[in-house]
Amino acid sequence: AMTKAIVMNTLTGAVTEYDNFGFQSITPTLAGNATGLYALGGDLDIDQPIVGSVVTGKTLWSDLKKKFLDAVHFAMKGSGTSELKVVTESTSYSYPFPVRPTGVSRGKPGRGIRENYLAFGYSNADGADFQLDSIEVPAYPSKNRKV
Repeated sequence: AMTKAIVMNTLTGAVTEYDNFGFQSITPTLAGNATGLYALGGDLDIDQPIVGSVVTGKTLWSDLKKKFLDAVHFAMKGSGTSELKVVTESTSYSYPFPVRPTGVSRGKPGRGIRENYLAFGYSNADGADFQLDSIEVPAYPSKNRKV
């Protein structure tokens, strides 16, 4: 049975959650379960690209006024097409964007998002290698709209 695994980096305190984690034992190069021992590595999960994703926690942005989002900036290394995810109180939206070789890439969210509790995410939509260092979200508050 596939299960969820939660892993904590003891040096930084960062927590990572893995879905469909079918192993009960793991080392940096091997994983095992009741059916056998498996080598970890490579660019594919069986025959599919390995898609990684990161989503921040949902948080109240600075004050109670609804926010307008113009762009989300990713300090990162990588290539290919990636995906910005914007999570509101009731919906999740995804927007593809190209990874730029300059080290900073930009995802453009839809123009109609007006929320004050938001979460943001990144995924390597085509399974390309990436290193994500930070996500910067400049938010512009509404002049007076709180509800």
